[in-house]
This record gives sequence, structure tokens and C-alpha cells, in this order.
Amino acid sequence: MGCSGTSRQHSAAACDISPQLKKDSTDCLDDQGICSFFVLMPETYSPKGRDYPLSALNDTMRLVRVRCRYCKRFHNYQPSDLIQIFGDVDVDSLAERMVCESGGRDHGRLDIEAFAPTGREAVGLVIRQLIGFKVQRIPIWRERP
Repeated sequence: MGCSGTSRQHSAAACDISPQLKKDSTDCLDDQGICSFFVLMPETYSPKGRDYPLSALNDTMRLVRVRCRYCKRFHNYQPSDLIQIFGDVDVDSLAERMVCESGGRDHGRLDIEAFAPTGREAVGLVIRQLIGFKVQRIPIWRERP
């Protein structure tokens, strides 16, 4: 049967919980302080906020589009190239890791979008390809007396 109302409006006899689980004689609460009248609601169908790694995009033949909101420039990348630079990170975390080439951090966050190009989009689509890494050797000097 369960509780028939809020915990202050019913008596202990109206509750079907055993005496060992009751906190006191007036409330119908278990050891965790939960009334048996309350039930869990089902989960929503909205996105769960789980991480979506770049390797998942590689498996489904999708690309990553990075767009600067300020200067309206965008570039398309292969996920495997971005994995070599940043590692297998979450797609949304690229917005903090990447900066605009023309304005740097002054242009703010970048928009990151994972997309699968359709036939019409794939014709003439320019994709940036990683050729290699350039390492700068900068000398550091110290004066000795």
C-alpha cells in the first residue's frame, strides 16, 4: 500500500514499512530518510553529457569543423590528425585547446562541430592535412661572472 500522504499528515499505522526501517513512530521514512511514497522518475531522452572522443569520429568517417566566431573563418580536419596533436580527447574540449590562427585568444572560443559530409558537401570540400611538426630551438643564455 505505501504511504498515504506527506510524512507529517499520516500516522505510523498507515505505512507498510517494518519497524526496523522507521526512523521514528510518526514518519514513514527508511534509514536513508526516504518515504516509500516517492518513486524514481524515468530518465529523460535528452543527451546525457557523456564524452565523445575523437576516435569515435574516426570510426564513423566523420570530420571536425572548427569555426572562429569573430573572423568567420573555418577549417575542416580529419580526426586522426587532431588525435596526433591533442590525443584522443573529447570533441567539445577542443574548443578550449585550439585558438584562432589570425587572432589568437582575443577572438574567444571556437565552435567545434563534428559532421559527416554528404555527397553535395564532399565535392570541393577542403580538408586540412597534418604534414608534420615543427620544433623551434630557442637558445637560453646566462651570464657568468
